[in-house]
Amino acid sequence: MSRILELLKTYLKVEMSQETLNEIASFSELKTFSADEIIYREHKDSRVLCLVISGQVDVQYLLKSGRRKTLDSCNVGDILLWSAVVEPHETNSIGICRTKTELLEIDGKKLLAICEKDTRFGYHMMSLIAAVLRRRNQATRMQLSFYDR
Repeated sequence: MSRILELLKTYLKVEMSQETLNEIASFSELKTFSADEIIYREHKDSRVLCLVISGQVDVQYLLKSGRRKTLDSCNVGDILLWSAVVEPHETNSIGICRTKTELLEIDGKKLLAICEKDTRFGYHMMSLIAAVLRRRNQATRMQLSFYDR
């Protein structure tokens, strides 16, 4: 539990009380994935928000041809599976490990309950999620401009 507390302090760059930090740590879990392992698939229930602790995860989209296209890569400190805290709580991409990867998984439903209870924390948390969405939007625009040549 002390490692999880330290990881949350380091990578979840949100102002929060020690009480909130302890509560989040109580429903967080470290998981390790192998290179080329698929963490999640499109159109599935999203139950955990993840922080990348080590390694790299490619965010891919399935094309009509059946090929997967990498649109973004999540590195150490990045948030993955934001859909766990945004309705309808369903994934819209595929997450595949480029390298051996360690993730800190945080229960999305419980995290949302804390956001509702501690609105200051909730505001900062959702600002982080908005930044992730902006980054993905920019990655999409870059890919589209590449194909528009």
